[in-house]
Amino acid sequence: MKQWKILLAASAIAFVVNFSFAGVVRMGIPKGWTGSGAIATKYETGVDEAKGTPGQPAFFINAKDAGKEDFGTISQMLDATPYRGKTMSLTASILHAGDLGGYEIWIRVIEGKDRSSIASSWGPLSNKWEDVRAKLSVPENAQKLEIGIGVRGQNKLLVKGLMLEEAPLLKVLAAPQTKQLAFRIPDDVATTSLKNLNFNE
Repeated sequence: MKQWKILLAASAIAFVVNFSFAGVVRMGIPKGWTGSGAIATKYETGVDEAKGTPGQPAFFINAKDAGKEDFGTISQMLDATPYRGKTMSLTASILHAGDLGGYEIWIRVIEGKDRSSIASSWGPLSNKWEDVRAKLSVPENAQKLEIGIGVRGQNKLLVKGLMLEEAPLLKVLAAPQTKQLAFRIPDDVATTSLKNLNFNE
């Protein structure tokens, strides 16, 4: 009889613990985003409400067995029509920890099959939340606009407060600054609107 009471008490405690933390961490790439690089094999992804809020959780990329040259990214491809002639700013709050590599957020404008411009914010190890920004002017002939987040090597990245908004015009088009997490010009189909910037889906 005593053993049954112990088992029932243990089950009740387990239920309370599981219920208390239910929904705090959801694994996988958030809805509306596309993964690339080794993100599916050498990294784990998800959202963590404890690092943000239930309405705006923090997205994370954690290295599992990634090497120095491995990288994992998520991105969205948009129809550039609404952004033509504007300067767009991608901002986020980022916490980056790890031994090798670094992180990058970027905006890329694709004007044709082999022509693109990119601006990025590349950061090394920080171990504290930092506000970062990438800013790029969108030419009148732009076809697609891509935004992305990535990490290289054996790292952990947390991202929250992601926003894409119009900024004051730049006098010149921003020069490429990428560290090659976004080196390949993607042929993804462009969507008409941003999806899930706050990572709550």
